[in-house]
Amino acid sequence: MAKKKAKKLGLFGLIFLIASVVGLILAVVGICIDFFTASLLGQSGGMTLFEEGLADGGVPIALVQAFAIISLALTAIACIITVLGSFGVIRVGGLAKFIGAALVIVVAVLVIVFAASWASEFVPSDGILGGIADAAKYSVAPAAGAYLVMIGGVVSGASMLLAKLK
Repeated sequence: MAKKKAKKLGLFGLIFLIASVVGLILAVVGICIDFFTASLLGQSGGMTLFEEGLADGGVPIALVQAFAIISLALTAIACIITVLGSFGVIRVGGLAKFIGAALVIVVAVLVIVFAASWASEFVPSDGILGGIADAAKYSVAPAAGAYLVMIGGVVSGASMLLAKLK
């Protein structure tokens, strides 16, 4: 019986493997830190994605939360596929690899789109403003967390697409 050759990991394979792991770390950190930044009367503060009392605008906050969680899960799957594929444990190629990577990237971009849409239509409640109802001087925008989730998903998806997983 012939021995099976051990798969060698080249320089580009190592770069894509590391990039995929870094993308997953960025996505996890993005979920955990401030997802939105709010400013009121010259003061600013951060709001996490799962903070209680987030008022809804036209786009429900549950949609932003759902896409952030889906993006994190797909980023983790892309990272696992890239790592295992780089070492030859699994084989993914062709159309499946392309569709999977495209799905990870599209969902990651949709996270920032929905976060920006929600922030632009944000309607403050008394719980958030502490009784101040002057919505004209109150603004919300996506913060570092939303951008890190998007960047992490795009990096992991691109690494999955570009890595040789056979």
